[in-house]
Amino acid sequence: MDVKFTKMHGSGNDFIVVGEWEREQVPGERKAEFVRRACDRHFGIGSDGAIFVQKSKAHDVNFVFYNPDGSKAEMCGNGIRCLAKYAFEQSLVKKMHMSAETLAGVKVLDLTVVDDSVVEVKVDMGRPQLRRSEAQITGEPDEMFVSQTVTVEGVDYVITAVGMGNPHAIIFVRDLDMVDVVRSGSAIRNHLSLFPKGTNVHFVQQVGDNEFRIRTYERGVEDETLACGTGICAAAVASVLNRKADIGKPLRFHARGGDIKVELEGTPDDIRNAYLIGPSEEAFKGTFSF
Repeated sequence: MDVKFTKMHGSGNDFIVVGEWEREQVPGERKAEFVRRACDRHFGIGSDGAIFVQKSKAHDVNFVFYNPDGSKAEMCGNGIRCLAKYAFEQSLVKKMHMSAETLAGVKVLDLTVVDDSVVEVKVDMGRPQLRRSEAQITGEPDEMFVSQTVTVEGVDYVITAVGMGNPHAIIFVRDLDMVDVVRSGSAIRNHLSLFPKGTNVHFVQQVGDNEFRIRTYERGVEDETLACGTGICAAAVASVLNRKADIGKPLRFHARGGDIKVELEGTPDDIRNAYLIGPSEEAFKGTFSF
């Protein structure tokens, strides 16, 4: 079968976007296989994931997201910004304020549009999940996991765990360039006695007031990626929990693929909401024979 797609990215986090508004291009039982082949950077199109854009019965659009390994993911902050741009510019949902159905719940998207082109999307990511049971971490269900020392393969890491619909482990470091992101990230991601479903791993260096650098090892991609939207939101929450940032001001993160802002609502002891703000871009369109 020939599958029409659009290649897009949010801050370098790249995705294959497949329109399925009127009909499925890829049958449900074959989606995982399609994603594994299409996301392969040597033999396919190459990407950090695949997005299927579908109608929703209760909301403006349905966001169906797959990791490159063919597994479904609950949410993707950079991916859902691409979804918003695609849906608006393809005239599927011609709204500046749209709701998207995801496996992590309904997300509200606010679009900034110039000359009928979406230049920025603000995503209401909802309330961060801080209890261990919500953040998909073992232990006492109602406890938080903030600045806890964990030994993985003989190395001590100070980790803060935050859920944003998917699990994240945040480690603050002095020098981000000295971190072996793939080796350390893989070890922590696969520390299943603590993270039974695995976790995304983020190494964060503070470089100014409410300003940080971040590098990410993504679960499902099983490698370093140029940016991770949900992870940047989790890192913003962790920065406030560890008293490294002022919740009353926007937080700016410099990922390898570009800059992303986060706004938080609430107090350091009661963070009620996170908003992810950044651009999305179209790279090219094509047809993939599958």
